[in-house]
Amino acid sequence: MNITFVVWTVLTGIGIAIVYLWYQRKFVGNFVRKLLTIDACSPETAVSMEELHCRMTPPLQLALREEGALQDAVLKTEEETPRYYVAPEKKKMLEAKYKNENVGFFAVLLGICILVVVGVLFTVLYPVLSDFLGGMFPGE
Repeated sequence: MNITFVVWTVLTGIGIAIVYLWYQRKFVGNFVRKLLTIDACSPETAVSMEELHCRMTPPLQLALREEGALQDAVLKTEEETPRYYVAPEKKKMLEAKYKNENVGFFAVLLGICILVVVGVLFTVLYPVLSDFLGGMFPGE
């Protein structure tokens, strides 16, 4: 196996992690921060999507489903129009996890560009460094 392939695989994984972080902060985090801001922590204080001024986007639907990221932390009432609230025992955890504002799209783009530059530099410099170090780290 080529070391360059391994490095590009690791960098791709990091890039995917950056995109996932943006996804969490943008779509899911915005919803959770709104619930926490209005202190919707019981069925009596639960609010609908319309009251939160949120749209049920596909990423948010995935997070709210039974196997989703918010499975036990954000609960919904059993009404025709569901109302959402934070489980009281999960409030501190959600505050810690989603306390930061959105990660900007520019930051995501910059992070991915940096990863590409690191990958290209490694691809270009690896043969030179390998020859310089006397073949200590063979490429294949």
